[in-house]
Amino acid sequence: MFMFKIIVILSCAFSFALPAVAQDKLRIAATPNPNIFPLLVAMADDPTLPVEIVPVADSKEIDTVFQQGKADGLLAMTYTIAKKVTSDKIPDLRLVYVGLWKGFSEVTYKKDEIKNFSDLRGKGLIVSGPTGGGKNGGPDFIFQAALKRSGMTTADVHVCYLPVMEAVKLLKEQAPLNSNSHCDPSFSMPASGISLVEPAATGLIMDSIMSSFSVSGMERGISYQPLFTGYTAWPNDQLPHGGLAILGSVLDNPEQAKLVSKVLAAYKKAAEKINTARRFRAMGVAKVISAGIEQNFHAYKLELPAMVVMAAMVRGNMEFRSDAPVTIQDDLNRFLTEVVGTAPPKSFYALQ
Repeated sequence: MFMFKIIVILSCAFSFALPAVAQDKLRIAATPNPNIFPLLVAMADDPTLPVEIVPVADSKEIDTVFQQGKADGLLAMTYTIAKKVTSDKIPDLRLVYVGLWKGFSEVTYKKDEIKNFSDLRGKGLIVSGPTGGGKNGGPDFIFQAALKRSGMTTADVHVCYLPVMEAVKLLKEQAPLNSNSHCDPSFSMPASGISLVEPAATGLIMDSIMSSFSVSGMERGISYQPLFTGYTAWPNDQLPHGGLAILGSVLDNPEQAKLVSKVLAAYKKAAEKINTARRFRAMGVAKVISAGIEQNFHAYKLELPAMVVMAAMVRGNMEFRSDAPVTIQDDLNRFLTEVVGTAPPKSFYALQ
């Protein structure tokens, strides 16, 4: 009886991911962020692809599905994945793919003529995720790193973390941040900007022009990508935001490693399809993405209209480059260390 209690206590004390059980499909955990778009397209193009999506709402749910042994891999921002490893939340993750994106922007009001973060000093800002506020997740990591690149910290602004639909309501009404209970009660100013990834940024800008915003017209006041100078492995308007990581225990299994290679090849092909689709092909791809989000994340009551996805694609605001060079690893390691504060171990990199 005593030994049983010891085992129970020890099992509750550790939060490491359980080893994945051999499967005939890869189980990929993902939030409804752009990393999942190529997988949705790949699965539509090949319904027999040996993969299934494990939908999660946020960083905490990612931890949970891995602790329960319900996922073999993770589609997320590279820095989110790196943080899971360096914090020992999911130490066995191995990064097998990096995607270069035009991704994050600070969306601001045109009337304010915002050009850099110093223009927002002392202002109210929102950091937003698709289902949560993004705090301590990918949106927060890149936001704080962008602030630091601008010589600022969160102490220089008034930041509220909100799910995107709650954030849009505040922006439409120009309501004080503290009118939402998730924001600091002392934040009596309205939001002057919101950190968003594509295609959400495109959707908000379109909405600000065509619907009942109290202040008409929003724009991408600040693009995050060019802030991160000093890297040569990618163009200055792109960053290695996109990542696919697989558990080392899965990669070490020859049969499962074959599944990884097959799924990864399809994912890369689909990323290129998204990146090059134009005109009627763009609408076809956008409809697949929109339907895939609805199918897999309906529990979170999200909407991603195909028209918004298509607009982001054809205007060049949403890019998925899957041709990152092998030589990316040195710069990638420096970038991830900058964003999350700790260098991932060498074993983290298993790029294919």
